[in-house]
Amino acid sequence: MEKDTHKRSMAKSIIWRIIGVFWLAGITWLFTRNWITVGFITFIHHAIFLVVFYLHERAWASCRWISGWKYIVKAFVYEIGLGNIVLGLITYFITGDIKTVTLVALTYTSSKIVLYFFYDWYWSKK
Repeated sequence: MEKDTHKRSMAKSIIWRIIGVFWLAGITWLFTRNWITVGFITFIHHAIFLVVFYLHERAWASCRWISGWKYIVKAFVYEIGLGNIVLGLITYFITGDIKTVTLVALTYTSSKIVLYFFYDWYWSKK
C-alpha cells in the first residue's frame, strides 16, 4: 500500500468529487425534476466537499486502525457525519422543502456509504 501523501489525497479527492457530482445530480434530479435546483445543490455541495474530503483524508492518514474497521468507520464518519448535515442544509436552503431534504440527503448518503467503502478499499490496494 502506498503512503498517503498530500498529492495522493488530492488525487483521491478530485476523483471522488467527479463521481459524487454525477451521483448527486442523478439523485437530486429524481426528487426535484428541476435542472436549476440540481445545478445549485450539486455545485455548492461539491465545492464545499472538495476541501472537506481532502481534510478528511489528511486526518485519517495518521490513523493506524485494523484496516477493515478503518474503512467502515471512515465511510460512516464522512457520509453520515459530514455528508448528511451539509447536504441537508444546502438542500433546505435551495428548496425550502423538508421532504426534498429528507429524500435527497438520505438516498444520497446511504448509497454513498457503500460506494465510499469500496472506493477507499480500492485505493488502499494501489
